[in-house]
Amino acid sequence: MYTAVDGLMRLVKAVATMCFAVMILMTLVQVINRYAFSFPLFWTEEFIVLLLVWSMLLGMPVQLWTHEEIVVDVVPATTPVMEEAKHYLTLAASVAFCCVLAWSGWAYAQRGFPVHSPALDLSRFWFFLPIPLSAALSVVALLLRPRAPSTGGFE
Repeated sequence: MYTAVDGLMRLVKAVATMCFAVMILMTLVQVINRYAFSFPLFWTEEFIVLLLVWSMLLGMPVQLWTHEEIVVDVVPATTPVMEEAKHYLTLAASVAFCCVLAWSGWAYAQRGFPVHSPALDLSRFWFFLPIPLSAALSVVALLLRPRAPSTGGFE
């Protein structure tokens, strides 16, 4: 199971990276066309926003899988039992939050079906789909990742 999820997270990371790279390229094209050729491409801003949403939200489950999430430890554990309890409580709270986000995000994405973006004429569903997708992948990452300390955070 670990190998399958690891492969999935590598794919998600590759898609997020590709979205980010295309976003940077489109920003460069937009700036060059606007200022060098006085020919702004009207659709690039909307496309860049779409890619930004996809790249950022797909990054969340990847960070969780690799334990690179930011952790703010406001209640230090003084005993191993307390540390274990804190681990499971934060895991349960994180999974619960992501489940609520996936559920409500899916409902929100479905409401976007009939609405189309002005420049791309693309259903808003594609702008909102990363919300439930990211949350669902985050649940998978949280529940199936091996236990390890986070590499980022504030103590």
